[in-house]
Amino acid sequence: MVTRILIAPMVFLLLSSSVYGQEAPKAVGKQACASCHASEQRTVAGTPHESGASCEGCHGPGERHVKSFGDGDIFSFRKASAFEVRERCGGCHNLPTMRRNSTGDVSCVNCHSAHHYVNKEHLLTPPQDLQDRPAQRHAEGSESPG
Repeated sequence: MVTRILIAPMVFLLLSSSVYGQEAPKAVGKQACASCHASEQRTVAGTPHESGASCEGCHGPGERHVKSFGDGDIFSFRKASAFEVRERCGGCHNLPTMRRNSTGDVSCVNCHSAHHYVNKEHLLTPPQDLQDRPAQRHAEGSESPG
């Protein structure tokens, strides 16, 4: 009897679509994203991010973001910690190069961007301060692999 009393609330939480009265956000599709973010959609055209991950594959479900008229409620790579960025990108890009070049406070977005790149093949961002970009220095041959 005691077991049933303890298990029943846990089963309810697992089967319920909401926790604490909030439903999990739903995906809205890349067309909904493009209605406000057309330039970002153009930048992913022709890359694996266009058809594979799409907007919500990287930024998470967009329902709350759309309902709040773009006022937050979406994963921002600019605001996220290096660890959070590595976790998000690593869901698809789990490569030895990532583990070697993205450590500590360095993340993928120190050198790469799906939206603000100059090299579409590797989505490299414009060079700024190469001292802060170990992967870029390594790619250009000014740093030995370690």
